[in-house]
Amino acid sequence: MNTRVRPVDSWNIRRIAIAGLLGATCAAYIRAFDFWQLDPADGLRVILDLWGGPLLFLSVAVTLFIWSIGVSIALWRHTFRKAASSLTAILVVPVWSMTLLSVPLFDPWFWYVVFNKSSFEAEAAAKAFSQDSANFTVIEGRDVSMGIAGADLNHFIALIYSESDPAKLAVPGSSLTHIYGKFYRRDEYF
Repeated sequence: MNTRVRPVDSWNIRRIAIAGLLGATCAAYIRAFDFWQLDPADGLRVILDLWGGPLLFLSVAVTLFIWSIGVSIALWRHTFRKAASSLTAILVVPVWSMTLLSVPLFDPWFWYVVFNKSSFEAEAAAKAFSQDSANFTVIEGRDVSMGIAGADLNHFIALIYSESDPAKLAVPGSSLTHIYGKFYRRDEYF
């Protein structure tokens, strides 16, 4: 008997779940390096910064390329559910990454302020009293620059407590983000 076996057309939910994990990993990588302070003595951050990002994004690009080939093969074999699953997985990676990057609930700065709110408010009150200024107080500053020194822009973040107009906190060449309550984050690039 010489019968042709037709491939099974089923949904590939595992591929969509893997795509969600890849998207979450990319977003977590970007968020982590937006919070992890640059310290010359911290070799792990330097290694992950120089090699982790390119390897992660290269593996995501190769995976998406292979899945796009899988879409073509599934369409050629007329297995439309597999093609739809692969196409959905391809779209899930960037959509899930951008969602996690845009929702403040997944920002480590938000949780840092929430867990340390009382100590930050006490520190802001002490600094404002010593400076005779109630406009705003810089609680903490961090250098979170990435890449090779001199090749990329330096990225500095200042955690600011302000009881007044937040528009006064922005300096030229910076962006201001509301974190929680009276706390703001100022990103400066130069």
